[in-house]
Amino acid sequence: MVELICGSHNHDLAETLVGHPYARRLSVEENAMVKDMTKTSVKPKNILLIMKERNKKNVMTIKQVYNEMIVHRRSQ
Repeated sequence: MVELICGSHNHDLAETLVGHPYARRLSVEENAMVKDMTKTSVKPKNILLIMKERNKKNVMTIKQVYNEMIVHRRSQ
């Protein structure tokens, strides 16, 4: 059982969405780019660097690159 003592937050709102799953979602174009780079055997770390260079606000992680690569391989 949990008893709520104070209903207000004990921290300020985050200024960026880094680490939040919504911010890490890839657009359709970004998914296509990851798939194309996977087909041409680009290393995951290079895929991440290219994606971050194209979009400075991109907060995707290396784990997300690996997950997209696995999804692509399974669909083949």
